[in-house]
Amino acid sequence: MRGRPKKEKSPIPSLKDLLSRGDLISPEELSQALRVAQVTIYQWVRRGVIPYLKIEALVRFDPQEMQAWLESKRRAARRAPAGGQAGAAT
Repeated sequence: MRGRPKKEKSPIPSLKDLLSRGDLISPEELSQALRVAQVTIYQWVRRGVIPYLKIEALVRFDPQEMQAWLESKRRAARRAPAGGQAGAAT
């Protein structure tokens, strides 16, 4: 008995490739590139943690805004005291 044909997985995009190609980024692509669950991306969107575009019912991410957001996270991580959390309430 023959099973269903296997779906070929597309290669996981690198974050650098996603940001440099200039196209809007889907939640699935971003989750793969950041190596987080797709539900995490949607939680960040819902909580306003990450910049996003809403086009009708679709959520997309602008590569330039993502680059700026990631750079701000890098700067915050560098300023955070060792063992502490950046932006944590005291």
